[in-house]
Amino acid sequence: MEMKIGPKIRRLRKLRGLTIEELANSANLTKGFISQLERDKTVPSVATLKQVVDVLGIDLATFFSDLEEREKNIYNKNDRQEETTTKEYKIESLVPKTRYLEMEPQLITLAPLAVFEQQYWEDEGFGFVVKGRVELTIGKEHRTLGRGGCFYVFFDTPLKIKNLTKKSAEILLVNY
Repeated sequence: MEMKIGPKIRRLRKLRGLTIEELANSANLTKGFISQLERDKTVPSVATLKQVVDVLGIDLATFFSDLEEREKNIYNKNDRQEETTTKEYKIESLVPKTRYLEMEPQLITLAPLAVFEQQYWEDEGFGFVVKGRVELTIGKEHRTLGRGGCFYVFFDTPLKIKNLTKKSAEILLVNY
């Protein structure tokens, strides 16, 4: 069986917030070589691979230890993991935490007339109203959104979602 290391290198590079050029410069390699490596168009020597994974902050043993683990692509309701449950809301992780997760999709279920408030200090995100009608406040901006309404937010500002109905509301929130 042929090993594919390129996609794993690309995920690790992106998780570290590095461009191909930054990874290449830090590993004393060329952008072209890193590009080919990420697309599995070249096979590096052990020494070259070590240079790359050192920059990515991982050792070779760890890099290869889970290389053969297949990442799951399709999830169902049974795969969800409850993160937080209060009287006002429940937050479920829709995709189990994996080592190389770049996005964090969550389902927020708001009780009738309940409020969810969160201050995110990192990342940015996308929200989509799956069910219900909510009042959304991002910083000083207020909007009422119904089913199908969506929003994009940089999480350096407070986020407040208020359920305006006497039924539960559901919001898909994807942090990146």
